[in-house]
Amino acid sequence: MQKSTLLKVISILFIIFGAINLISSFTSFGSNASLGAVGIISSIVGILMAAVQLGAGVFGIQNKDNLDQCKKFGIGLIVLAIINGVLAIVLTTVVAGALGAAMGSAGAGMAAGVVSGIVAMALGLLLPILYIVGVNKSRNA
Repeated sequence: MQKSTLLKVISILFIIFGAINLISSFTSFGSNASLGAVGIISSIVGILMAAVQLGAGVFGIQNKDNLDQCKKFGIGLIVLAIINGVLAIVLTTVVAGALGAAMGSAGAGMAAGVVSGIVAMALGLLLPILYIVGVNKSRNA
């Protein structure tokens, strides 16, 4: 069975972004750890997400008929993107709230945290959704 071009392109992007995210997650682990438990959990989710992206990329470009595993990787990435977005909202809100309380304007910082977390979640969901669309196109081909 021939895999769709969309699946192969998204898989290559996952390999590239997964490698970059893996390096970035390991290097930011120390600074995130200083933010407490939420920062540590955020770093662990980032490392896990990068590893799943690499796995999804490798499985997506293989010529084997492994579309069921690809779909599982895609669903896993969607779940991790949602978790990562929620953690981004919490982490940004906590940091912005602490900075805002020191400056007397905590509300604006919290609103910015929610907006940036929602944008991060929407962007984080884009490629996994396209990946699953590519898996379904490959299955229908």
